[in-house]
Amino acid sequence: MATLATVDEHVLWRARRLANNNVGQPLRPLDLHIPPLSESAEVSHHNESLDMPDMSLLTHFMVHVSGRMALHPERKLIWQRVIPTLAAEEEYLMHLLLALAGTHALCEAESPEANPLDPNLDPKFQNNPEAKSFRDYHRILDHHQKGLEGFRQALSEATANTAEYIFCGSMLIVAFAFASLRIRALGDKGMSFHNGDSAGEPWIDWLHLVRGLGAFVGEHYAVLRISRLRTIMNYSHANEHWKDFPATSPTPVFPRLQGAPPRFIRFAQGAAQQISLLRAFANTLTQDYGINMEDTPSPDSYGSPNIQTIPDLLREQISTIDRLEDMYMRTLYVFRFTASERDSSVSMDIQTDLEDAAVLSWPHLISQSFILSIQQGQDAGIFEGFSYVILAHFYVLLLLFEDLWYLRGTFPREIRNTHMLVVKLGDGALMPLMQWPMAMQEE
Repeated sequence: MATLATVDEHVLWRARRLANNNVGQPLRPLDLHIPPLSESAEVSHHNESLDMPDMSLLTHFMVHVSGRMALHPERKLIWQRVIPTLAAEEEYLMHLLLALAGTHALCEAESPEANPLDPNLDPKFQNNPEAKSFRDYHRILDHHQKGLEGFRQALSEATANTAEYIFCGSMLIVAFAFASLRIRALGDKGMSFHNGDSAGEPWIDWLHLVRGLGAFVGEHYAVLRISRLRTIMNYSHANEHWKDFPATSPTPVFPRLQGAPPRFIRFAQGAAQQISLLRAFANTLTQDYGINMEDTPSPDSYGSPNIQTIPDLLREQISTIDRLEDMYMRTLYVFRFTASERDSSVSMDIQTDLEDAAVLSWPHLISQSFILSIQQGQDAGIFEGFSYVILAHFYVLLLLFEDLWYLRGTFPREIRNTHMLVVKLGDGALMPLMQWPMAMQEE
């Protein structure tokens, strides 16, 4: 999990370069579009003792969540021991931790080992599971909002002495952002959630919650390297060693993938080709629209303060494809490894090395300008549609982490929603680029 909120040595320079672009981007609580509590439920929610439900959430985190936030044993220990200790020292961290614990409890509610959030449940909720779920969601969001308020305050007053706590908060926030997509996916099961006025479209607001945290890590990197969280910042495969093994066509057979899930094999077979196809499409846009990539950006507004012209957007897209290639090639490099001596399945063994390659850190590597280009919704054109396609290819990376609960089952839905949006655009040139992500999510 830690890769989601850290910046490895290789990408540290980019986090610092993006810092100015992230200034002034406020952290906003995620809007899950949950119906309001009924009056009776709200009274019960506010009158209940805070101790029992919150103690239940804390117990749930320690027993069921802390050991499942990372794959590498040393990072697991950070989540099991260090993060709860830090949360006990700062109230806003405890709110963020409890929100994450509640999210796990709801996401895993159908698991045989699932426990209710509140063992002393009000009898009027026992025969009304949906009302109980809404009540639990509101409790979680209350912790999430209080935690974000405290985090914002701490961030505005950040010093070397508080950097460790803020870094801990960033990890909890990023974990919640990913897990929130699983909560929203429950809408497909009749939980009456919807994506505001844009039901069925990809969710992207979680990216705003994640963005900018990497810049803080870059600023306080030296202090964090000697903090209690230092172990969680070590990623031995987060480098460019993959460049020693240039991509070839056809992709070689990797012995390590023998016995691996079909999704891993399909990724190995198609990743390099997909990068080539995306680059070719960017070149086609350049030629078909007569874009001079050497032009100086003009003052004409494109729709955001960070992108003024179509050439600017295309530059951002090409740069983002570069980041995508880095993540894809790191993944293929891990596939080349011989099997480790870990006592785990082939799939878990590979996922652990992928975590060590920091391929989950990609949200920190894409620019705010690129993210703004995927907010057009129904008004999107071919250029914005291309941004959605690139984002779907990043989501493919998340499909490989089937043993991380906060990623499991979420991104097939996001890829399908992206595909539906591209279909609505009606541009036949974009459709072939979605074939591979769609095939990956079906595995």
